[in-house]
Amino acid sequence: MQPVLDVLHVDDDPETLLLVRTILEGQPDIRVRSFVTAEQARASAVSSPPDVLLIDVMMPVIDGPTLLAELRLVPGCNAVPALFVTAKTHPDELAFLAGTTAVGVIRKPFEAAALVAQVRRSVTARPL
Repeated sequence: MQPVLDVLHVDDDPETLLLVRTILEGQPDIRVRSFVTAEQARASAVSSPPDVLLIDVMMPVIDGPTLLAELRLVPGCNAVPALFVTAKTHPDELAFLAGTTAVGVIRKPFEAAALVAQVRRSVTARPL
């Protein structure tokens, strides 16, 4: 039996949450914790650090980069690989995200196979 990869996913769009959950949990070795707010995701990460963070960039109240910076201060989350998910792909925006501790960016819309591959690769990736 393969070890399970625990993915914490936060996105304020319920349809995206469902899509990502459906894609990733279709894999026998991936489990997803889905949250619609940064606050919920932070509380879950504090109580049980995940193996991978999958974070929407644009969310109300706390945006993705701010959430990632906060999670880096949480014991057990400081080295968890993080991927941003975004529809914004302007070079300036991508350069900003590259200045964070994320290991990659998944551009919306994404293909299922590419999402699974990036999540799996993130475990051994280095920050952008």
